[in-house]
Order: sequence, then C-alpha cells, then structure tokens
Amino acid sequence: MLGRLVKYAFIVLIVMSGAYVAAGERALEPAPQDRPNVDYERLEVKHKRDKWGMIVPGPDAISLKFLPKDRYGFVDWTKAVREGSIAPKDTLMGVAEEKGASFDADIIIKSKLDFMPDVLFPHSVHNDWLKCSVCHPKIFLARAGATPISMIGIWKGKFCGRCHDKVAFPIRNCFKCHSVQKKAPQ
Repeated sequence: MLGRLVKYAFIVLIVMSGAYVAAGERALEPAPQDRPNVDYERLEVKHKRDKWGMIVPGPDAISLKFLPKDRYGFVDWTKAVREGSIAPKDTLMGVAEEKGASFDADIIIKSKLDFMPDVLFPHSVHNDWLKCSVCHPKIFLARAGATPISMIGIWKGKFCGRCHDKVAFPIRNCFKCHSVQKKAPQ
C-alpha cells in the first residue's frame, strides 16, 4: 500500500513539474524585438484531438511521412522547402518584410569535449527562413566564437534551442549538428 502511494506521489510530481516547464516555455519572450509596431502576442492554436489526446490531422495538414528525410530519418525541412513540398508563409501578420542581404558562410562551432565532433552551422539554410536580426545580436553575437554556447543552455531553450525542439528539427540526434570530425592530435 505504501509503495503504491509513493508511486502515485512520484507520478503526480512528474506531471506537475511538466506543467511548470510548459508554463515556463510559454513565458519565453518572443524574438526579436526589432519591430516595435508588431504585436508579439502569441496566437493560440486549437487542434482537433482524438480520445487519446493525439492531434487528428485535417485536410490542411501534410503527413510527415511524405516529406523528405535526412540521413537520420528526421524530416529535412530545408529540402522540403527547396523541393516545393511545403511553402511556409512569410508572415502571419499580413505584409512580409524584406530579409535584406544574407551571409551564407558556414561557421564551425568548436565542441568543448574532445570526443564530440564540432558543429557546422550553415548560415545559408537559416537565411532561407530568417533575417539576420532574428538571431543577431540578441541571441548570438555576430562574431564566431563570441557567444558562450552550451548544450545545457540549448536544452533550456537558449541559443539554438530558441527554435530547435520547438519550431525547427529536434535536438535529440547529436550528430545532426555535431558533424565535423576533429583533427587527430599530432
């Protein structure tokens, strides 16, 4: 009896901590604040759900199984856009803004761990979706190596985690980003 009570108390604790995290995620400030005339209030999206709480896809939703996959089996969103499988809107507010000049260089982000490959950050892929001021200088300083990025910060929704695991591909496959092998020590 006591074991069952402890088990239920543990489950309640986990559920309550999950609700706290979900409430905290909604409290994140939107990025960036560079357009003072735009209302940043988030729109609540209501999905039709089945009796188990799963989202029921309607005719306006595309099944993920028909989208192109990367070598790890995740949806390759950039390839989907470039092939025309999906066509994201430029804005939800009506009038699209010009992105301006883009910076297409790839940046190597050095991993702090010897056994973990470095990260190749492709600006060109991100410029397909975003303008520079979405990330610079609010999230990342505009100089390679100037922002002290950490995986704990990413998991907490900072740095790359502002989008990834929310509106961009998930971060649970380490080698999707950590893809550049380090040079062997001499």
